[in-house]
Amino acid sequence: MLKLLHFLTGAPLLLVGLIDLRAESSSTSPAASVSLPPELQAELDALLPSAWVPSVEARTSLGWRDNVLLSPFAPIDRGFARGEIEALLMRPMDNRWAFISFLNGDVLRYFSPPPESGGEQQWSLHTEGRWQPLNRARLALKAAGYLRDMVIDLSETEATRVVAPTRVRGGYVTGITRLTYRRFQFEPSVQVKRTDYRDYAGDYDEVRSGGRIEWRHSEALAISAAWFEGRRSYDERMEFNAGGRALPGTHLRFRQSDGEVKIRSGWRKGGEWSIAATVGRLENRDRAFGYFDYDQKRARLEVDWSAGNWQVYFDADARRMDYLVQTVGAGIAPPPRISDDHEILLRVERELDSRWAVFGEHRWERSRSNEIEFSYRANTVLAGVQRSF
Repeated sequence: MLKLLHFLTGAPLLLVGLIDLRAESSSTSPAASVSLPPELQAELDALLPSAWVPSVEARTSLGWRDNVLLSPFAPIDRGFARGEIEALLMRPMDNRWAFISFLNGDVLRYFSPPPESGGEQQWSLHTEGRWQPLNRARLALKAAGYLRDMVIDLSETEATRVVAPTRVRGGYVTGITRLTYRRFQFEPSVQVKRTDYRDYAGDYDEVRSGGRIEWRHSEALAISAAWFEGRRSYDERMEFNAGGRALPGTHLRFRQSDGEVKIRSGWRKGGEWSIAATVGRLENRDRAFGYFDYDQKRARLEVDWSAGNWQVYFDADARRMDYLVQTVGAGIAPPPRISDDHEILLRVERELDSRWAVFGEHRWERSRSNEIEFSYRANTVLAGVQRSF
């Protein structure tokens, strides 16, 4: 892994460095090498903005959810109160260094909560340092930690339906190199991740590596493609044979291959528009008897529009899982298990002034399978106010 990380950071920098040195040797002039007088340089430095830029946004809302426990047969609906916070601290690029950190918090509590769940909360902290040794190259080291206490559907990689309130915490470290050449950007990366569950034997370690390449014509058009390879090892989960029987003394491992293509566009006619369309495919293999093997196809559409004090955001996501070994029902030739997941989000926001805004949101979710107990629907609607500091 260290050899791979050294290659992803060292070799591209060497290549880009040779290009930059060649460009500098052909464009350097005597005037360009003359430094400013100390007095003028001091005045220029005094005009520069503060090195650290903080910002905070807080939101509160009231809403309603029609399927609190994601039940396929007897959904329970409840009203809720929700509070959110987003805090950002950023240091723009200065002397080839930049820093960014943000904290996200989301706490939801039900009125007259059911015994299984009184609400949910999600917290995440992200920190990133960036170093740009060359004009065409940038290195970034990201570290993040997260905590989620909510009703989670874990059926995707399970033999039986697992939907329950649980707490999951984890973190990851990612190293990324960004190389720019004309209209192209290439980003090789390596990520190490750890996830721990409470009351569920799903703890695992994961290593993920790959890269992304993007061609940008202008703000109106950008096309990117990405490919990642991942290895996941579970602490307690066991392997299963092809018939669905657990094998004591074994440890389940996954190999995942994930690729996607994304197109982004934007324009300013009739407001500011931003549209992104993504298609992807993931292959999951359990590196044993194939009981957890599946192929996933996905598509996503994001549309963002703003004009004046109004902003509208639309996000639609669809995923299809085809299982290669698991079947549904009995008989001589039972059909393979399939699963379709859809989610749509619509958010409307209006600014009242430079600090206050009001918003409304509707989220629709549906999970559908040829095994009825794996299917459910859920709607969440809310409205609230936002304050910027």
